[in-house]
Amino acid sequence: MADSQAEATGRGDPVDEPGDESGDDAADEPAEGPAFETQARLALQALAELDGGKGVSLPRLAKRTGLRVSVLLRLFTLLSDARVGDTTGPGWVRLALEEDGRWMASMTAAGRGDPDQWDHSSP
Repeated sequence: MADSQAEATGRGDPVDEPGDESGDDAADEPAEGPAFETQARLALQALAELDGGKGVSLPRLAKRTGLRVSVLLRLFTLLSDARVGDTTGPGWVRLALEEDGRWMASMTAAGRGDPDQWDHSSP
């Protein structure tokens, strides 16, 4: 079904469909462990390369990394300062929803490795 959707949209990339449980997302979903770390490293590298201070759209990052936008959104949420359960993320990425409906990601000073932004409260 994804092939026919790609042909219909004129694009070669797969389309995320609500309720499409074909199993294609299973390999793309972030999980703890090596798969998550690999995807996070790939996404952060692409963001660092493309972010010129104005942020980068998630569709552009998806095209660059080969990961779905929904996967990037989940990864970057975990790498932002968002609180998920009892855990707050490291704050390396900032996500913003633009007025035109596009999700934008940008690297924070902490994500760029600025030592002034590191948490010095730990001994």
